[in-house]
Amino acid sequence: MLDIAIIGAGLSGLYLAECLADGHRNIAVFDARDRYGGRILTVRLANGSAADLGPTWVWPEQQPRIAKLCRRLNLALFRQADTGLSLYKATSLAEPVGYVDKQTHAGAYRIQGGCGCIADALARNLSNTPLHLGWCLDRVADCGTYVELAFLVNGSLRLVKAKQAVLSMPPRLIAARIRFEPALPAKLAETCHATATWMAGHAKAAIAYPDAFWQRQGWSGNALAAYPGAILSEIYDAGDPQSGSAVLFGFFGIPAQLREQYRQQLPELVTNHLVSVFGQSAAMPADLQIQDWSREPFTTTDADSVPPITHPIYGHRWLQLDLWNDKLYFSGSETAVDQGGYLEGALVAAERVYAALNNPGT
Repeated sequence: MLDIAIIGAGLSGLYLAECLADGHRNIAVFDARDRYGGRILTVRLANGSAADLGPTWVWPEQQPRIAKLCRRLNLALFRQADTGLSLYKATSLAEPVGYVDKQTHAGAYRIQGGCGCIADALARNLSNTPLHLGWCLDRVADCGTYVELAFLVNGSLRLVKAKQAVLSMPPRLIAARIRFEPALPAKLAETCHATATWMAGHAKAAIAYPDAFWQRQGWSGNALAAYPGAILSEIYDAGDPQSGSAVLFGFFGIPAQLREQYRQQLPELVTNHLVSVFGQSAAMPADLQIQDWSREPFTTTDADSVPPITHPIYGHRWLQLDLWNDKLYFSGSETAVDQGGYLEGALVAAERVYAALNNPGT
């Protein structure tokens, strides 16, 4: 019998587990993926540089929790590169126009080595807390004095009992993928379905080059493509000033359905788009990696195929409540009343649940 089971080894789940790991409670963390980190995903490119294909930036002035956590974990922050002219491409045939942009990344910093360093550091701090990967939660049942969790593990069903459980997952995924006995209250289930999962419909590309040619030409690496059908609607410099790595990354402008239709051609389409923005210097990338979150079954549901146009308002009051007499809680960035969808929001949610677990009924 576990004291607390945390389902979801993203930032919110890992941080909550670290907060609870006082040696007095029997805690375990479970995740359906074969890795921890959730939507945090840092990859290594061919030139050895790290690239974030999930969350990328932190804003220390507006996000004190993530800034404090990075300091505690000895993770260095550096300003997002913005020196030089940004480029704007109004149509597919138009020549890009340079402009001065002081607002897009105002106050934005990146983490040395990528956001994955946060997850790695937290996982190391949980050396005495079991972290089960490849455990996909299928069912949660209220058994009176405890909850029973049914996991699918390598095709087999595994049952786990816990006095309390925390679902550190996107609410929409919870409602779509997990069976509850008894069923969730109707208003809560509706709220979960209506809560868009941040990044779920998006895709990102990271592109490494032998050198940062855009800097030689007086460009910042930032480029916006405002027309329908743009392969990458936003492009930014993703290099690391310490190592001098030359990397661009971009958000796809075409929707998930078109990305799926042209899946095999996406690397070529990305390269061609970069050439249309930056010229022939962009024609021969050293590496190109794509992460399409709409294809991630442990992030996305069918309802997420079209991402929200603006940042959603997160932290609905129904997602703040405990269930089953203090036995079941929701965490995850989309449940945060402040900074929902961001890394900061994941910490806000974890702190709320931590306080509730230590003061049940409040």
